[in-house]
Amino acid sequence: MKRIISIFVTLLILLGINYAVAYYTNTKFIDYSFGVGLVFSIIIWFFTSKGGLTSRITDGIVQMESTNFKLKADTYKFSPNAAFFTSLAYTLVAIIITFYYYRQYFF
Repeated sequence: MKRIISIFVTLLILLGINYAVAYYTNTKFIDYSFGVGLVFSIIIWFFTSKGGLTSRITDGIVQMESTNFKLKADTYKFSPNAAFFTSLAYTLVAIIITFYYYRQYFF
């Protein structure tokens, strides 16, 4: 049940952001759907991964400020969740629909 709610909320957020961008820029909904999905997927990936670049930078700052404290290095770990897979699926569907919608420009 929690996974279904997460998927539903993620879709609502993606559609809401996409609608808002299309409304305020006076363009079609499909024009920004791929970009919104891609940015949202990257944001989810960034905040659900552990041991990446920002973790190493933060660990370095903590070690610099306190010379007595040595942190162990975390290995990079990414655990995808339902929100990430939903935004990734949204992005893939959006790029397919965008290519189909603008097929006369590509071919």
